[in-house]
Amino acid sequence: MDTLIVEKLIEILGKEAEVYRNLKEISDKKTNVIVEGKVSELENIIKLEQSLVVQIGKLEDRREELVSQLSKELDIKPADLTVSELVKHLDKEQAAKLESCQDIMVNIMNELKNTNELNSRLIKNSLEYIDFSINLVAAAGSSDNNYGNSGHVSNSKKRNFFDARL
Repeated sequence: MDTLIVEKLIEILGKEAEVYRNLKEISDKKTNVIVEGKVSELENIIKLEQSLVVQIGKLEDRREELVSQLSKELDIKPADLTVSELVKHLDKEQAAKLESCQDIMVNIMNELKNTNELNSRLIKNSLEYIDFSINLVAAAGSSDNNYGNSGHVSNSKKRNFFDARL
């Protein structure tokens, strides 16, 4: 088997792990920005995330090319060529490197998934609060419990803030 392809694969996985680490750090910053409600900083963070996602896409394309080459060499379908399967065909040193890459990637992905779930919940809670606040303000102007001088309910209605022309 061509060990150079395996070395390139390990290198690509290392680069991917580094980009995912950066993405995790940015996601942690995003959590703080969401909690503090800094919308302009959130926009900047999202732009950074998008550039990292583009980098990941390029690395993934390269990784898939290498896996395709290895699958042809090993006569295994690319979809069936997992790290566990590839390790069976490698010497101990390369197998250890590849398994180490796998462990690192799994850990980073789990951390990133947890951070993204937290950010998602925070954003959802913020949107629910905003919706509640809008409904509260909108309902405040629509109360029909206005009594006139005679003690009867007055027909005059207050104009809703959201209906006002600016």
